Amino acid sequence: MVLQDSPERSRRGHHERKQSFAVRSEPAEGLNQGFPGRRVIYAGVIALINVAGFIYFILYFMENGYLPSPFIYDKANTFMDLFNPMYWAYDSGRYTEWGSVYPPLSFLVLKLINIALAGAAPDGGPLAMRDDSPFVIAGFCFICLVAPAIIMHARQWKSVASVEKVLIYVAIILSAPMLFSMERGNIVVLCPVLLVAAISEIGFKRILSIALLINIKPYFAVLMVYFLIRKNLKGFLFCSIAAFMVFLATGLVLDENFLCFFTNIIGFGQAKDLFTVGEVMALPSSVSAFSYVLQDPEGSAYALSYAVFDVVLAVNLIEATKWVLIIVSVVAVFLKAQKMRDGEIFALLVVVTTNLGVSVGGYTLILYIVLIPIFIKMRFSWLYIGILSMMSMPLDIIALANMNFGIHYAYLSGSNRYIDWSLGLGSIVRPVANIMLLVFLNYEFFTRKFSNRTVEAMRSANLSIKEDEVCLI
Repeated sequence: MVLQDSPERSRRGHHERKQSFAVRSEPAEGLNQGFPGRRVIYAGVIALINVAGFIYFILYFMENGYLPSPFIYDKANTFMDLFNPMYWAYDSGRYTEWGSVYPPLSFLVLKLINIALAGAAPDGGPLAMRDDSPFVIAGFCFICLVAPAIIMHARQWKSVASVEKVLIYVAIILSAPMLFSMERGNIVVLCPVLLVAAISEIGFKRILSIALLINIKPYFAVLMVYFLIRKNLKGFLFCSIAAFMVFLATGLVLDENFLCFFTNIIGFGQAKDLFTVGEVMALPSSVSAFSYVLQDPEGSAYALSYAVFDVVLAVNLIEATKWVLIIVSVVAVFLKAQKMRDGEIFALLVVVTTNLGVSVGGYTLILYIVLIPIFIKMRFSWLYIGILSMMSMPLDIIALANMNFGIHYAYLSGSNRYIDWSLGLGSIVRPVANIMLLVFLNYEFFTRKFSNRTVEAMRSANLSIKEDEVCLI
């Protein structure tokens, strides 16, 4: 029994028919209503705002010797999301001593990056590795700049004018989430490229892309729900097998203790004090950041100094609201699947993923790069793009609270500095905007109406692709 692609021409023909139908199936509104000039102007404004924010970050650094919010308060920890796991990629105690929750593929990718750009195993700990690896840092920053450009060559972007693409690119690479991910050095920056492949391709390529995503960041397992929504049990089965086979193969290559990954990730999910309040509130994507802070003694005391409320009730209300919306999203996507394009299903699943909790991190907001051409073809495109724009802006310049951490080492300036940490407006706005994005998407899908002829055409298009998803020989 062999997993095999259908003939390329047949698959591509079905896919193109579906995509062309999808554009016509609903009246264009908002940013997509025949006014490309308006979209270019809007993209230009957002790009200018993010350029201004970037200039502010540079000027702040030149004056103070460290980067301001939303960059994490530990200024000695720059790029350590890259070098901590990269160091442990060479250490056999990664799962038994460090208790890593990184799948084996992540370590192999990091080892490959280090071999390609540094050419040598680490001599010393993670901090020493960072100090000895300027080419690794430069290469990682280059990846951050190239990834959005690669994404913009996907088929979904063909309807976007070149000038608009350039402006969107500038807005993306200078956005707060992208700069934050770059400063942390998190390999999630590789994921948007695989995500665009998962959305734009079908059959084996889609299955492989999702399997690789899961083996870089396990929360991408949410994307497998797509196959259940499309009632493609073969696709779900083969995606599960592919993800497991990638995990097994990379684990056997990497480490004999790789199965400890499962116990580590269970412990990670049950742990209560993994992150500090400053880490959680640096650039959160989920409202769970608020409940996390309220459950922290220091965070709850600080919150109560500004408002009087029942902390337990507030935490339960926040979490209940989030999970109700996630459940509603799952119900919506199953009930309205025949009225949803593939890209829209994936878009909803990605938004659900970014809202899951503090463990997914604000880095996941860079995944929205892939969703831009999907959102601009939807009924409330102006609203979705507005929310994405808001989350990209340097809102953290507006400080809501300040705290002095005293003198600490700042890596980027190589000196000891007085560190003033501030809670920026963006830390409050982004989680709220993100969950509101989920609300508005659900509203659009629940209220979407088509004529019987349109529904039948969509069903036919969906089925024609589903039949080509996986072939067994």
